[in-house]
Amino acid sequence: MSSNASSPSVVLVSQFFDPDTSANSILLSDVAYGLADRGVDVTVVTTQPSYTDDDRTSKQPTSEVVDGVQIRRLPATRFDRNAGLAKRMLNELSFFLAAFVYLAVRKRGDVLLLPTSPTFMPIAGWPLRYRGYRPVPIVMDLYPSMAVALDYLEADSPIRRVWDWLNRRAYPKAELTVTIGERMAERIQAEYGPIPVRVIHNWEDGEFIEPTEKADNEFARRHGFDAQLTVLYSGNLGRHHELESVLEAATALEEDDDVTGFEFVFIGDGGTKEKLQRMARERDLESVQFLPYQPEEELPKSLTSGDVSLVTMRRAVEGLCVPSKFYTALASGQAVLAVATPTSEIARVVERTDCGLVVEPGDAEGLEEAVRFWLENPERVIEMGNAARNAFESGYTKNAAIDEYHDVVRTIASEPTSKPSMPVQAGRSG
Repeated sequence: MSSNASSPSVVLVSQFFDPDTSANSILLSDVAYGLADRGVDVTVVTTQPSYTDDDRTSKQPTSEVVDGVQIRRLPATRFDRNAGLAKRMLNELSFFLAAFVYLAVRKRGDVLLLPTSPTFMPIAGWPLRYRGYRPVPIVMDLYPSMAVALDYLEADSPIRRVWDWLNRRAYPKAELTVTIGERMAERIQAEYGPIPVRVIHNWEDGEFIEPTEKADNEFARRHGFDAQLTVLYSGNLGRHHELESVLEAATALEEDDDVTGFEFVFIGDGGTKEKLQRMARERDLESVQFLPYQPEEELPKSLTSGDVSLVTMRRAVEGLCVPSKFYTALASGQAVLAVATPTSEIARVVERTDCGLVVEPGDAEGLEEAVRFWLENPERVIEMGNAARNAFESGYTKNAAIDEYHDVVRTIASEPTSKPSMPVQAGRSG
């Protein structure tokens, strides 16, 4: 470990990293490059891209330096993560083992950033602490509770019990645990004791994603987003996103001949995409369109091509994750349709800033009413979109978030026994 607090040394370990296209890859790449820009010696331990079909066709150098970041890509399996839980877990386990061995042999005194990518990566901090590392878990999804909530694991299964046992030893051994939401911080302390936690919310790059009028948006024109109200969902169509009720609402709206001028657009892929497409076909829904993941250069246009940005969370995962697309929705300057419980992180922000509407998960009638409200009050779409961008700029910018990570790294690197005096330290307000 560097003794110079102004130039600490950091190792970030993540299964997904630039140029992988997952949301976590983008965020963690921002952290690495942002810390390097601030004078930190950053090494990233990752593997070959694997998130999408296009990612898996990519072959990146095993070792390279990009924008001041030393990147080391280790061998690991690259199965299609949507082809079944077994293949996804094999990808995670193979990378975990490769990264653990690499770090254990390497023996350094660096601050070790361990995001939940793979989901059980923070466990490695416990033994690696004895190799001189200073572990800092970054909890982007709280596992194994998330796996239980999504029915991947039984609550009383041996895997759950062993995983929890390991977490109860790993998290207290960490210098600090970072979570991306206040509810998540409360949940992790409830499960693993009064460990020191700091909340650093996720973010978006406000210069990369800027509000664009739909009429001036090339992507919207190219794909025929001609409806008065385009409700846009962009990202992973995964199991923790509640989307079936959206198609229920679309069905009810199409059956009402007095309601016109709306459409639902889903951009992305994931485990529930085939089910959703089948529902749309069986109901002959003309107002629903599916598009694939878009290349990075298209994102500034595709992510701002709607009028309303749809963000969803299943009830069971409240406090276990915060959808990264929420911050993108705020940055895009679109009104937000939050399908979430009223006490969730995203619902609180939406209600407080008046940047959209909140509908309970599974409430198809509530979704229908929200669309009707915006069709009847188009001026509110604009007002809420402006409020969304204002909320983003006041609390969820990339530079502010990376400054907080920089503060965490500098504090830990400069104090041999550094631990926050408060059990929970909130990040930016919001």
